[in-house]
Amino acid sequence: MPNTTAAKPNAGLKNYFTTLTPGKLSGLRQITDDKGRFRVFALDQSNSFKKALRALAEKLGKPAEPTYEQIRDAKLEMVKVLSPYASAVLLDVNYGARQAINSFSLPKSVGLIVRSEASKDAGIPSEYEPGWSVEKIKKMGGAAVKLLVYLDTEDKANVKAQIAFVEKVAKACAEQDILLMTEELSFPRKGEDKSSPTYKARKVKNIIEATKLIGPATDILKLEFPANMKEDSEAQITDNLGRLNEAAIRPWVLLSAGEKFDIFSRQVELALKAGCSGYMAGRAIFNEYFEQTTPQARAQFLATTGVERMKIINKHIDSYAPSWLERYGLTPAELAAAVTPTWYLGAGEKASASAPVKGDY
Repeated sequence: MPNTTAAKPNAGLKNYFTTLTPGKLSGLRQITDDKGRFRVFALDQSNSFKKALRALAEKLGKPAEPTYEQIRDAKLEMVKVLSPYASAVLLDVNYGARQAINSFSLPKSVGLIVRSEASKDAGIPSEYEPGWSVEKIKKMGGAAVKLLVYLDTEDKANVKAQIAFVEKVAKACAEQDILLMTEELSFPRKGEDKSSPTYKARKVKNIIEATKLIGPATDILKLEFPANMKEDSEAQITDNLGRLNEAAIRPWVLLSAGEKFDIFSRQVELALKAGCSGYMAGRAIFNEYFEQTTPQARAQFLATTGVERMKIINKHIDSYAPSWLERYGLTPAELAAAVTPTWYLGAGEKASASAPVKGDY
């Protein structure tokens, strides 16, 4: 059963979801399981995917840049094998989203989340993939828009630019009535790397503060694990997760950030117990796919190790994950009661809707 001891956000925030527009609510239902929990397979990588295929080519003694067909086919193979174990799949516009639709690789029962942002290095202001937009994601049948922003919350210029872009995308999502999932990522500053003491010392605070900044502008949060599994005590990890859950005014999912699967699996378990409502995992599931040197070996890896990993973290979901409804103490009956007979009319149109209904139909 889901953990019921985790701190819950302000109950007043339930009104946000009581009045959630029908397009957003439909998208939320499409990307969650039948109990309102998130099991998302993330496959929207661009540069890291190319890097892995490049390394595979070198391992085979045939160094070359990966072709469009190689990237597309690898993604579609993963979607076909692993998406049946997910409630939704996150894909990019260039190699995966329409390709998965056209190839019938994505099951009808699995929601489609589409990446909106261009692939950028950390520290560079975010922008749309050139020529891409929220409107186009909505038109292609996407259930939700995903947006990634790198944030250094102590850098005022970075925060100003990134939050402005989040708000821009949020406005477009409101206009198109499509759900927005926003991902925050911390990053090392110039002269640092991810192992630098200065970076590690501020990372947890950065994750929590970024969550507070993004929350009001999005529908769902995709967050980093706020601790170091190898260095922090169990008490510290529990405290950090509690503070993150309290900071998250929206339902949140845990991202894998390319972590080794065994570590990520434990992170998911701990996060769910703290109030997290699911996962969005990619490389933690499929990283070793690129170490297999034959098509047969890669297919076997997905069918065995890949599937088993999805099953393991799904067991965590079944055991501990609170649904987004439970997070706010909501019921379908309350959502139903929020709808009036004239819900579809704008403010200026409601005055003319008071005339009695005529006709036999």
